Amino acid sequence: IYIKVIYDGTQAVSAIGRVQNIHAEKMEKEQLRKKSMLDSLTDILNAASVKKQIQEVLEAESTPHALYIMDLDDFKEVNDVHGHYMGDQVLIQTATALREVFRDSAIVGRLGGDEFVVIVTQKPDELDTMTKHFDSSVAEWRGKIVNSMTISYGCVRSLEEDWELVHDIEKEADRRMYASKARYYSDSGIDRRK
Repeated sequence: IYIKVIYDGTQAVSAIGRVQNIHAEKMEKEQLRKKSMLDSLTDILNAASVKKQIQEVLEAESTPHALYIMDLDDFKEVNDVHGHYMGDQVLIQTATALREVFRDSAIVGRLGGDEFVVIVTQKPDELDTMTKHFDSSVAEWRGKIVNSMTISYGCVRSLEEDWELVHDIEKEADRRMYASKARYYSDSGIDRRK
């Protein structure tokens, strides 16, 4: 009887160990899945994840939303003059500012390079207020080496049109962003070709 109790106890400990291992493996897989969705530099959604989010938001037609596509102005100069490390710091600061301004009202991602996307999914009626807050946050930004930054962006609201494809709404936001960027370069007198 004594031997049987020891044997059953050993099996129970072994079973608990297997359950703990399975739980640990599941946790590790979930962490890897989440990590694969994030941009490694800025810790916001990466391009693939954010495009999937845009599609999901478009398919959920019941909620009005807006899409911003943003691009840093003169970012090449930051990298050329101050180096890529400082350029990375500007990208990280931009992602931080986007998260702070839009908080729980939006999905924030990096499309690549110095291009970002924000999908406003909550409080679309406060979009103008959020935009002004973002503009002032960018205008007030001061770094140790890069003193300031500007961001050109295009914003498209879902209710403007009956958007069928992610590509269509992205294309229009991109077109508006490039128009904004052209105005920036025209107003500042900077030659983009240099």
